[in-house]
Amino acid sequence: MVAIFVILTIVAFIVADSIVQWSQAKSEQRHGDTVTGRRRESRRVADLIPAFAFEGISVPQGIFVDAGHTWVGLKASGRTHIGMDQFAQNVIGRIDEVELPEVGREVRRGEKLFAVRQGDRKADFVAPMDGVVSSVNEELGRHPEAIKADPYQQGWICALKPKNLAKNLKQLSIAEEAAAWLDKEVQRFQEFFALRPIQSMALGYVLQDGGRLTGGVLELLDDETWHLFTSEFLQRKVATNQ
Repeated sequence: MVAIFVILTIVAFIVADSIVQWSQAKSEQRHGDTVTGRRRESRRVADLIPAFAFEGISVPQGIFVDAGHTWVGLKASGRTHIGMDQFAQNVIGRIDEVELPEVGREVRRGEKLFAVRQGDRKADFVAPMDGVVSSVNEELGRHPEAIKADPYQQGWICALKPKNLAKNLKQLSIAEEAAAWLDKEVQRFQEFFALRPIQSMALGYVLQDGGRLTGGVLELLDDETWHLFTSEFLQRKVATNQ
């Protein structure tokens, strides 16, 4: 009887262990399927972004760009026009208001210079150089949508009387260097977007129907993603002592 009891006990342990291992294997399989599905969806979503949302984006000749997605154009008067680059405009999409800086205000590179609003959301842009605000584009105050019609000319936001022009220009990118940097930013946004959860029903419908994202991606995403984008792409720590 003792021998039979021992044998039954061993069998019971073996069966119990088999059940536990089977349960763990099924759990790992479900987890793996979920991760694989997320990765597959991420790749599918990411593939849409560079092909369509950034189509036609470029940096015109003679325009400098900064890491915070502002641009600088030198004028014959010695002043500089500053605006919001096409990358940021395409990602943000609709612009309901442009907050212009105060004329006469002195700013340093890396400090907040202007902002744009989309509903209750706000995106701050930092100054690409040191200087004093000498004028602002009042037309954008009345018609903020005009900023997208001609981003690098009529879409200028403010003019600065520069204070450390030679030094600051070395901290910016132009020509081939600017184009290469912009390509990297597109790739970086692709990775950023792929890691974000698709929480918007509108965006979900677009993707399920095989639709194309033609810009304004942030309009379809949650507030957390908006804030992450502004902190990671628009307010990056800039060099001030090069």
